[in-house]
This record gives sequence, C-alpha cells and structure tokens, in this order.
Amino acid sequence: MQYLDDDVVDLRRDDGTTWQYYWGDRCEVLSEEGGKKRVQMIGLKGPVDEGFISSKTNLRDTGLLRLSMVDVQQGDGLILDTPAGKVVFIDGGDSKLFARHAAARYAGTSAADPLLVDAVIVTHGDADHFDGLSDLIESEKNREKRKRIFVAPRRVYHNGLAKRPGKIDEVKVAETEMFGAVTDVGGRPFATELVEAPRTVPEPQLNKPFKKWVRTLGAWADRLSAVVGEEMIVRRLDHTIGDAFDFLEDEDVHVELLGPITEDVDGTPGLAFLRDPPDDARLMLGLKPGTKPGSWSASHTINGHSIFMRIRYGNVRFLMTGDMNEESMNRLRAALPNARLRAEILKTPHHGSADFNYGFLQEVSPVVSLISSGDESEQKEYIHPRATLMAALGKASRTTPGIIFCTELAAFFAMRDYVQDPKDPTRKFFAFERTNFGIAHIRTDGERVLAFTHSGKKGFNEAYRFTVSPSGEIEFAPQVSKRSAPKLT
Repeated sequence: MQYLDDDVVDLRRDDGTTWQYYWGDRCEVLSEEGGKKRVQMIGLKGPVDEGFISSKTNLRDTGLLRLSMVDVQQGDGLILDTPAGKVVFIDGGDSKLFARHAAARYAGTSAADPLLVDAVIVTHGDADHFDGLSDLIESEKNREKRKRIFVAPRRVYHNGLAKRPGKIDEVKVAETEMFGAVTDVGGRPFATELVEAPRTVPEPQLNKPFKKWVRTLGAWADRLSAVVGEEMIVRRLDHTIGDAFDFLEDEDVHVELLGPITEDVDGTPGLAFLRDPPDDARLMLGLKPGTKPGSWSASHTINGHSIFMRIRYGNVRFLMTGDMNEESMNRLRAALPNARLRAEILKTPHHGSADFNYGFLQEVSPVVSLISSGDESEQKEYIHPRATLMAALGKASRTTPGIIFCTELAAFFAMRDYVQDPKDPTRKFFAFERTNFGIAHIRTDGERVLAFTHSGKKGFNEAYRFTVSPSGEIEFAPQVSKRSAPKLT
C-alpha cells in the first residue's frame, strides 16, 4: 500500500472521466506503462476507484495526519484520521450533514462490520455540536445504501455538563440550575453536579437532545460489545486528565488537555458560571470593556467550558477550542499562565463570534484558521463569522497574509430559476442549489502541511502548501504540486 505524495492528482477512469485525489490518499499501483500508472484508490473497506495517473506522480510509503472540518452549517463537526488509520470525531453538528459526509468518506460499513471510531469528543453539550451524532444512528435505516454508516465508538469524551430542559414538571428551571446542583463560592455560582455518563441523570431532567444522546450511546455500547467484545468508555474530561489520549501516543500524536478548567469546591470538582458578555465594541477590539458584564448565563457557561486541547504531530500543532469565549479565554490564561497556546492550525472558537479575546489569538499566532458557520434559518442567524473576528484573525496570524477558511464561504450555490414553493402552492421563489459543501482539509506529515478547500467548479481548489520548522518558522511553497490526468491513448 502506498500514498500519493503530490498535493493534487487527477485520475483518468476507463470511461474517460476524471476525479481528483490529494496528498496522502491511499492507492495501490497495478501496472505502469506508456507514461502512466494504473492504480486503485483504496478506502476503508477496499478499492473505491480505479484508473490512470501520471507516471510522474510521486508516491510515499507512510500515511498522513488528516483533519477535515465538515460543512454542517451552523455548528461544528470535525474528523481526524491518523497515519495508521485511527479515527476521531470532534463534535457532529445538529443535522444529517455530518452523517452524510461520514457515510461517503467511510463507505461499506454494516452492523456486523462497522467503522470503529477510536474516540468521539463532544466539546460541550449544545445541540449544534452533538445532536448530529445521533443522526449516524438514523442513517442506518436510510433507503439508499450510500447514505448509511454504521459506527462503534470505543471512547466518548465530554465536559460533564448535562443540560436540563427549560421546564421540569411545568416549573421553569433557573438559569443557574441548568446543569443541576450549584454551589456559591464568593458570589459566583459553580456547577458541581458534573456527570461521568449522561445516562446517570434521570431522563425527565435532560433536555430533548440529551435524551436522544443517551439512546445513541446505549446503541453504540451494545454494538461495540457485540462486534469486538469491548466496553465503550464514556468519560468526563478536564484539564487535570493526562491519559485520555494515550491511544494516540504510539503514532507520536500527542494531545494536551487545557480545558475545561475545574476548580475544587468543598472537595468536588466544579465549573464556574460565566456571564453574558457586555455589548461593547471594545471587547471585540481586544480592549477592556467599559460597561459591566451581563447576568449569569447557562449558554456562555457551557460554551466557555468546552473541551479545549492542543494536538501535536511532529512540528505541527492544532488548537481545538470548541465554543470558548472571551471570559473563558481570560480565565484559562489566569489559571494556566504557563500553558502553551501557539499553534499552526486554529479551530476558531464559537463559529467566529464577536465574543473573543484578541490577546488569546495573538498567543496562538495561527497560520491557518478554520471557521465553521452557516446561514440556514432566521432562528440560527448569529451573523457568524463577525467582521471584527475575521480582521483579528488576520492581524494575529503568524504569516502575512494569514489563511482563513470558512465552511460557509467555501460552499457553492448555483443560481437556478423560479421554482414552486413546496409548502405553498400559490407561491414561487428564486432558487439556488448547493453544489459544493464547504469542507476544509488540513493534511500533514509533521513538517509539510497542505491546506485546501473545494469549489463549485470541478478540479478548481483553493490550496496552500507550507512547511513548519521545529521552532515554528513557516515557509510557503510558491504553489502546490499538481499532476494532470494522462490521456487514455
């Protein structure tokens, strides 16, 4: 088995059509003659494509670390593949989009032969980060085989905050009681009912997405036990945990957990409640706001206490931030003054919201910033990403210019015509068809990095290649390496 070692490689199929593959995609050379190599492209369960590539195409014997930010619209969903084939899901959005991508990426699974996911990480319990993971289960019943995926996670990690519904027994749940028991420490409430497994919380005390999540976890646990005889690990993470990612160490993939930061509350770990940020432009400019912050906020608390980690492979570092906000960034720096934040790849916090800390971005000094956002309804319109955040990322970038990929901006919508409104037979509207999802890819061997997205035009990509030295110095290639598909005759 070998891997493509050029950045972009076009394959010519026997029927004359072409398809594009990328650095690190697996292949097997079947023959070579006449200036071309006949290859099979290899997926999870075997060959997925066959045809000819240029004989000049470079190949390598080792795989890459691959991170993909999936276009789930308003939400987060990322997939990490290690060089040896381990799979980690980081969040999953709140729609079918993550499951659809996973089904195409890992084709050929079944209940008896599922995709073994080494870890599913739910950075925090907001629906737009984890409700779509339950759609993986729903996909198993899809009438179209290509849209089905069967998974069996070995580990599920989360931040310990299980969200309550708005009302329990017709009684409104207070903002500071949305995660169960609370203890006041010096005038600040702390959530102290942190759970190891959501199923331990009585069902009436869980909101709708968490109820569905408990059922999903049960189904996955049963499948893992039936297929490989293992017990699925469900575990709460915080900054004190040092062994959660030991399963990656044999590939020299190192994970440093930086958050959430728990504090001791009468012998029990607790997470401090955070406030609504002030509506003050100085906050977005990286200056101290002159106005007072708002009231205690369950949404800002669960966001701010996202699982926060830095992944290192060779010289290349990835900072995964969940939905961290300005207050949690400040508290992290105060609690962990020696924490190392510098990273080449930044998963931008909270979909590019205005609630950020500019000093934090400066410490990270990213080369590539990834933003997951998307307009899908008035109910989910948050004006993400904010113009001030985009400017701050550019200013804080290590290189000039910096690379900022946004799923919403990389998606492509083709203009169509007036069509019938399926909900109103008396109305027509002008339609656009999404012909490309805005997925962003990062691939690295620990020194060389390829960052790219797709577009609505076949074979047309935005792609950048650079190397990272041991000291973090960046050198960009003038252009990515491309190999055109050979002719059949």
